[in-house]
Amino acid sequence: MNRKLKVLIGIIVLVIALWLIMYMFDKFITGAETNGTIKNENNEQKEYSFLGKVIESGTSYIIVEPNENEEIRRTADKISIGLGKYNDALYEVGTNVKITYNGDVMDTYPAQVKATKIEVKSAENFEILFQERSPIDSYNKVYAILDKTETNKYDYTIYAYDGSVNIKIDGEEYTLKEALMENKITMEEIIEKASNDFPNAISYDDGGSMEYHYENYTIIKLHKLDGNRDVYIGSKDMTIHDLEI
Repeated sequence: MNRKLKVLIGIIVLVIALWLIMYMFDKFITGAETNGTIKNENNEQKEYSFLGKVIESGTSYIIVEPNENEEIRRTADKISIGLGKYNDALYEVGTNVKITYNGDVMDTYPAQVKATKIEVKSAENFEILFQERSPIDSYNKVYAILDKTETNKYDYTIYAYDGSVNIKIDGEEYTLKEALMENKITMEEIIEKASNDFPNAISYDDGGSMEYHYENYTIIKLHKLDGNRDVYIGSKDMTIHDLEI
């Protein structure tokens, strides 16, 4: 082999080696800084999450549009998530969800992430605002905020007792009915928060009804043997014995 050919082969090998080094370095940087799995000092995998709305739903996947304020929107406006072990759940179009994943975002369209957890969740921060009625007001002591005949979202009715109920979600105030009907929050999320806030809440031997007493209001979630699952949100001194059920 003559000297010129040896030099040419050497140059080609060097170029390929440099290209491979640059490629691996680039993959490492982009994987770690943009969409890679990041681990903390204890070598534990860090988790990421975002809130969004289901815009397409299949038996094995969902496509979620992240909320406008979510960081992942800088990468993609639509995210596909394989359901895997979650495939026995139903995520209807319009459902608000929280997706927890390991940080990897595949550069496809729609972009893809591997979820470690899928939750039906509309907002990270919300607060029930209960306003008691004045004794001189003329009103029904109990009225339906959202009757189960008005929507297919719930198979139970949500009542107000001795007052009116609004909700503040991420700083914006709505009537509870408006928030529920527009998928800004779900009643399940409200009950779940109450359950977390009061792990030792009052329970009844009527099938499992629960009573959650906050400083300014009370939530009662019925779970009676006759199938009654209605919810009551009322004054702070309301108990299940005040309800005509």
